[in-house]
Amino acid sequence: MLAYGLIIIFILNIIYAVYNLKERLNAWNIVSIIGMIAFSIVLLFKLETVPTMFFDEANGMYDSWALSKYGVDSNLNSNPIYLQSFAGQGQSILYARLAGTFFKILGYNVYVYRLPLALVSLTSVILLFNVLNAFDIKSKSIFLTVMVFCTSPWLIMVSRFGMDCNISPFMVLIGTLLLLLSTRFKIGGVYTRILVGVLGTFILGLTAYSYNVGWMYLLIFIPGIFGVFYLSKNMPVKELLLYIFILLLELIPIMIFAIRSNIVALNKTVHIFIWTYPKLLSSRASESMISFDGDVLHNIVKNVLDGGHMFLNNTDGLPWNSIPSIGAYYPIMLPFLMIGIIISLYRRNIIDKLLILGCMSSIPIMLVVTPNYNHWIFIHFVVLGFITIGINEIFISKKVQLAIVISYAILFLNFSSIYFQQRNIAVGQYDVNLIKTIKRLKTKNYKKVYFDTTDFQFLMMIRDLIPISPYEYQATKDNPNSKEILTVNSKFENYQMIDSNNMNQSIEKNSLILIDVKKDNGNLAKNKKLRKVGQDKINSETYNVYKTTDKN
Repeated sequence: MLAYGLIIIFILNIIYAVYNLKERLNAWNIVSIIGMIAFSIVLLFKLETVPTMFFDEANGMYDSWALSKYGVDSNLNSNPIYLQSFAGQGQSILYARLAGTFFKILGYNVYVYRLPLALVSLTSVILLFNVLNAFDIKSKSIFLTVMVFCTSPWLIMVSRFGMDCNISPFMVLIGTLLLLLSTRFKIGGVYTRILVGVLGTFILGLTAYSYNVGWMYLLIFIPGIFGVFYLSKNMPVKELLLYIFILLLELIPIMIFAIRSNIVALNKTVHIFIWTYPKLLSSRASESMISFDGDVLHNIVKNVLDGGHMFLNNTDGLPWNSIPSIGAYYPIMLPFLMIGIIISLYRRNIIDKLLILGCMSSIPIMLVVTPNYNHWIFIHFVVLGFITIGINEIFISKKVQLAIVISYAILFLNFSSIYFQQRNIAVGQYDVNLIKTIKRLKTKNYKKVYFDTTDFQFLMMIRDLIPISPYEYQATKDNPNSKEILTVNSKFENYQMIDSNNMNQSIEKNSLILIDVKKDNGNLAKNKKLRKVGQDKINSETYNVYKTTDKN
């Protein structure tokens, strides 16, 4: 349902963009359209292989596929409000649900899983173009906005990386833009305007289902945005009350989960109405939150300083968020950011107020959530907005205009050339080329596939990229169907871990053996019941490949 809604919104946005282009046909708007087309090409180019898959992304992909095909996630929870994921630490449900429909239509692969996020990103940029036109913003300023957004390294990278949390800032942006549009919509009368407002409210509420850190953000942003619209007399009280009522209905299920999962006595798997509320066996709090032991104030101050250091250095050190020497933002943007903040604080039109609100709503996150570009994900569109305002203030003479456009073009081309040549596989990442290797080895034709490896994610990688039924996965993994130990460590399907140093273990007939070269001491080569047939690279490790002679 969500996927079809996305496609409809995407198509309607394109139609509305054509309408706006006809109404305000000029060189700046034409160049903006060309820029958005170029942006779409960049988002879809090499989408399957760049970046390499992170294991959280891959686990979300498997859960998405399992839900779409079998109606249960990897832990056999039907209609979960939240995913337990591979170890019970949890992942948000929204993106898994959105991508699942695409799997039904296009089949299971990495490209298809990442495609919905790319479409959401493109939809948000087209909608931004439409809303700015609806507010009669100068076409030159609209072009600058499109230029800043469509060439942003952060926006391009986040739009191509299917982590569950990466869809969350787009829900805030699209929801906010639709609410803005509802105050200026000139087509179809009052009911169409209210329909657009209801849709914007609903999409804004989906943020709560896309990233648990978003719960902190929405606590300030939702009251704030309705307050801004009401006080600026852009939204009648009746419409405001309608939107608040819809939002409350939408948020009740996830609010119940948020409460239950954070109270030990209530943190257990239950079924309420149509949803499964899963027990979270572990927490990411130690990874994503500051310590609340000891001097909490000191920890908060240190966290804020670390975040400032991250932005000043223009990188969080994670290869899927920022590229060395380039970062998440182009280095020349800092002066424009500062100018934009000052202008917005002084001018305070409705867009300025919404940017300031977005910044204020991020403060709780900045105080207690440890900084990286994923954890602090809601601040990025605000930063891009301020940068756009700053550039717009100095974009006056033709010489300055030409200099800025050429600078952006050079920076963008440099970023693209480096980004699409990435091939490094860091810890926790998967090389999708292993799919071809495993299929070439015909592992499903063997009774057993024995392995010994230094790659701790070997089995999860196989499951995520070459999936089997979640029912078969649960029945054949370590601790079958356990509700307390969810991880897979040594076996599932026909895969079985062995100790390559132990010559006395039983090897079944018609088996394939994969031994990491770092662990192969030569014992297996001496075994007359086995024969070495070659070497293959799986992810970042090289394996010696053996087969049974079937004489054992």
